[in-house]
Amino acid sequence: MEFQNAYAGHFTAPEFKEKMARSRGVLLVCGSCEQHGHHLPLDTDTIIGFEIALRIAAKTNLLVLPPIPYGQVWSAKGFPGTFSLSSGTLKLLLRELIMSLEEQQAPNILLMSGHNGNYPFLKELARELLDEFGWNNIWHFPLAFSKETLSLARSQTPMAPHAGELETALMLYLRPELVDLSKATCEFPKPPRDYPYRPIHWKEFVETGSFGDGKAATAEFGKALVEDMVERTAALIRELV
Repeated sequence: MEFQNAYAGHFTAPEFKEKMARSRGVLLVCGSCEQHGHHLPLDTDTIIGFEIALRIAAKTNLLVLPPIPYGQVWSAKGFPGTFSLSSGTLKLLLRELIMSLEEQQAPNILLMSGHNGNYPFLKELARELLDEFGWNNIWHFPLAFSKETLSLARSQTPMAPHAGELETALMLYLRPELVDLSKATCEFPKPPRDYPYRPIHWKEFVETGSFGDGKAATAEFGKALVEDMVERTAALIRELV
């Protein structure tokens, strides 16, 4: 596919130098390795973030770096296959990658996350680097879906968009071979009353690790979500960066 040409991990060193000099900049995606119910793979967030980033990059003259496959996943601790970095470790890893990119004169550095738990730290790090070094070429873009596209969902909205209809639909469109829809569940857990006021792991009130009705997902819904996000985010990048 044409958008795969934006992936810097397949370039040689001279190719990377040449292409970066002619690009708008680089896009670095943070993902996660965590449980996604009984029907989705552990690297769901990394796959979704990376695949969307490639499509955005192809429309904005950006290069996509190899994604970071781990993230801050405190909420899902206790489930098999979940591995969490502390916020300090994640920020340090990103900081050193950004410093290397600045040394190589990247025009712009765009941070994006396929895992919601990472995004606050991307914004925080960009602020810190601006204060410390004056680098104003570091951007952070969330993966946000429009209300109009979200309204196409066939099930009610769960408390967290994790391994339910939305993420399952995205994976059915992007990587259907990795989805076992026969094992998807329908679970709308209610958190304890004190959930907003103290730290509580999902394990305490979620059975399978899924939120919502994964069985309601379709590849058509996933396609609509991807296309809408790619078009809107690409337009925003072309306007601002």
